[in-house]
Amino acid sequence: MEVEGEEAFVREVYQDYKDKVSQDNFTLINEPVREEAEPKTTVAKPHKVKNSIGKTGSKRKESYQIVKDLDLSAKGAKEALKIFYAKKASATAIQRNAVFVYYLEKVAKVSGVGVNHIYTCYKDVNEKVPGALRQSLFDTSSKKGWIDTKSMENITITTHGENLVEHTLPSKKEEK
Repeated sequence: MEVEGEEAFVREVYQDYKDKVSQDNFTLINEPVREEAEPKTTVAKPHKVKNSIGKTGSKRKESYQIVKDLDLSAKGAKEALKIFYAKKASATAIQRNAVFVYYLEKVAKVSGVGVNHIYTCYKDVNEKVPGALRQSLFDTSSKKGWIDTKSMENITITTHGENLVEHTLPSKKEEK
């Protein structure tokens, strides 16, 4: 038997195994042997995995959908996302998150910006979507304070985020 993980987890699995083996041996010694009896098969139950903050649970895969009615092209007076994004030299996913939320809220005037809206922006500008997009958005909020993720169905840009997009991120100047 091989077990990997934290010491407490390994001890727990070992104790369960030890108890199971002891019960099986006791049963075999005290019960008469039946020739026609079918062999016992046991199915191992998956153990819950503890994450980095000590909570148990299973890792769920994220999947998002493109918001089909979200217009990111240049219509009327607004600027297309691809053009707006190209002007900003966002180097990290958390900077991109802030740029996308700013664009959706301030330029495209989208109300109720959600995770699928941000996913759609990543796809529109042909950038790699973070493996854990929700966590990336939470990080943008908690580590930098550029967006507000109190409601994942209404993500908003903060004043710090506006300052980042409007003043801090280098703008690619047009060459003359």
